[in-house]
Amino acid sequence: MERILLTNDSWKGTVLRVGLGLVMFLHGAQNLLGWFGGLGFEHAMSVMTTQLMVPKMFAVLIIMTQFFGGIALLIGAYVRIAASAVIVVMLASLGVLDYGNGFLTTWSGKQLSPGVEFQLLAITVAINLIIWGAGRWSIDRALESPRSRISRERAAREAELTVQPPSNL
Repeated sequence: MERILLTNDSWKGTVLRVGLGLVMFLHGAQNLLGWFGGLGFEHAMSVMTTQLMVPKMFAVLIIMTQFFGGIALLIGAYVRIAASAVIVVMLASLGVLDYGNGFLTTWSGKQLSPGVEFQLLAITVAINLIIWGAGRWSIDRALESPRSRISRERAAREAELTVQPPSNL
């Protein structure tokens, strides 16, 4: 469990998790609560299960991952788990939606045709969160054990000492 919470005090993780968390939370709020012009839970479930042929259990998991995973990312709680769940949802959407028009979303023509750029970007950000952790101002950082924080900080200081150029240059 300690490795899941392990993070650093960098802004990289903070910026990535807040950005991805906000987007996922807003999508989840549309699907779960009907906020921001969304369908709401019943209609979103209907669309997923009838039009997209997603089994009910998976449709519920997708909506809950978007909403609660977004919140977890925003507050920095169990970020590696939330990011992993986002990757699964994005991979599932790549398999379910029709991407006949290629990489980019098409805004012209008779109907909107989704592209894969959003899913690929979300997957990329989530992978970086799995690698770097939640970063600064996160619950993961607050829950991290003092022992692992001390050993990580010691390793960082030692790495700085070995990277310094000689003083005679």
